[in-house]
Amino acid sequence: MKTPLFFLSLLLCLSACKQNSVQDSSEEVKTNPLVTQPRSLKQFGISDTNQPKGLETGDKAPELQMTTSAGEQVSLASLYKDQPLVIIFYRGYWCPSCNRYLSEFSERSDELKATGASLLAVTPETYENIETTKKETGLNVTVVSDTDGSVMQAFDVLFKVTEEYQDMIKTNLKASISETNTSQKAILPVPATYILNTQGEIVYKHFNPDYNQRASVDDILKNLPKK
Repeated sequence: MKTPLFFLSLLLCLSACKQNSVQDSSEEVKTNPLVTQPRSLKQFGISDTNQPKGLETGDKAPELQMTTSAGEQVSLASLYKDQPLVIIFYRGYWCPSCNRYLSEFSERSDELKATGASLLAVTPETYENIETTKKETGLNVTVVSDTDGSVMQAFDVLFKVTEEYQDMIKTNLKASISETNTSQKAILPVPATYILNTQGEIVYKHFNPDYNQRASVDDILKNLPKK
């Protein structure tokens, strides 16, 4: 017959195992990069009531007319009519993460162009500031200043920046988001990437409010439509 002491020891052992399991699970969240921790979008300047979702793969691209930094009027459809189109959204010259990404993108943009793809960058910043971005990053693709936010809105990447985030940018980066933009409004895009096929269908989407997480050139090359 098992003694009461045996059962007491068994209960203590089970309790300790359960506690260790909970602790191990907590440690996994901290150390395992595959475990995603919930994060508030407010740290990226996005309010709880103003959260863009982005167009989805399979959606048809919106019909848009745009003016490039070279002063040319172009339609979005003309850019994907004969070749796939890669669209990247970026925030502005004041953003160190944008500049790092655009520099890396620029270094390998010839690889993308060699596939026959057309490349387009969209930003809310003024054309004068676009020139600053080009000088700092070597960006050598077609760039559009989304003067009224219509392009960002059509792709559902636009959001109004919270006051707290605007203040943080002014304090840390000595820049005013609203004064940087053509619209003179504190609006930004989620720095998303889209690939359109020649029918204007979205075949790839990278959408992450965290401006440090963006589609790599390898990701884009891997997802370009085959000829």
